[in-house]
Amino acid sequence: MPTDRPLAPGTVRILRAVVDAVRPRGHGFDQPIDDDVMRDVQAFFPFLPPALRFGLPLGLRLVEFGPPLFVRRWTRFTSMPLPDAQAYIAGFAHAGGLRSALYLGLRTLVFLAFYQHPDVLRGMGIDWQGRAIEQTARRAALLGPHVG
Repeated sequence: MPTDRPLAPGTVRILRAVVDAVRPRGHGFDQPIDDDVMRDVQAFFPFLPPALRFGLPLGLRLVEFGPPLFVRRWTRFTSMPLPDAQAYIAGFAHAGGLRSALYLGLRTLVFLAFYQHPDVLRGMGIDWQGRAIEQTARRAALLGPHVG
């Protein structure tokens, strides 16, 4: 059962740094929508299975405090310059085990929120509602003579 309990401020800070590092950039994807992506990820969080609602904040702490362990840098993830943060978090994808699963989960949440944003859809030339209307009219025209 979803709860409306907000994420802790530290968790939100780390999540924002993950969004900054993971979301697509360049090639027309540089819309200023990080706040919207954050809102959508946080809105989806209560609907995750209970184990993920508990584990994801712990995983975000691993991301935050992992640089000394994983890349031998005495800094926190949220203090890294963007290119370094992007390389660090992308390294989780190839690490195997829980770090790969954590990266995949975080990237999935960010991509879902990012690619469903109206500005991104418009930038990619996608109009789901317009396509649905067009396809419904096409089906009606094709079936019209046969419906009786």
